[in-house]
Amino acid sequence: MLRYCLPCSKDIDTCNNLKKEVIVRLNSLNLPLWNEEYPSDELIKEDIESGRGRIILNDEDEIIAYASVASTIEEFNEEVFLHFNLLAISRLMVKTGCENQGIATYFIHQIIKEAKFKCYKGIGIMVHPINESAIKLYKKLGFKFEQRKQYFYGEYDTYSYLL
Repeated sequence: MLRYCLPCSKDIDTCNNLKKEVIVRLNSLNLPLWNEEYPSDELIKEDIESGRGRIILNDEDEIIAYASVASTIEEFNEEVFLHFNLLAISRLMVKTGCENQGIATYFIHQIIKEAKFKCYKGIGIMVHPINESAIKLYKKLGFKFEQRKQYFYGEYDTYSYLL
């Protein structure tokens, strides 16, 4: 049974280790999307301490997924989506060995429930165009492509899921 919850300060190191593991996996797949600069250990710590971090726990209470969840303005300091009042999902990661088991789908469904409860109009996700597996997942879950934009950190696509 998977559980969606808020991490606490004792989970910071585990979440940062999960991130490091995911960076190794992404690089092995020739998807150099993340590195030690982003997402930094300090950013994950800030997510957790500010209440933006979310985790998925398995039956053994092991953290097997992590994401940051915040209003789009709080996350990006600007409105990057075509729709307003969205809850942004960032830094979504699943533990190596747990991929393709429905964990990211479960995670996103829980975030959708949270968005509804908090009266957001939907969910927004920014994704690099080379991250084909993530894009496939988001489309399968009903996210719609909005636009591709160039930022100082690269070119990204925005997808939204309206409630």
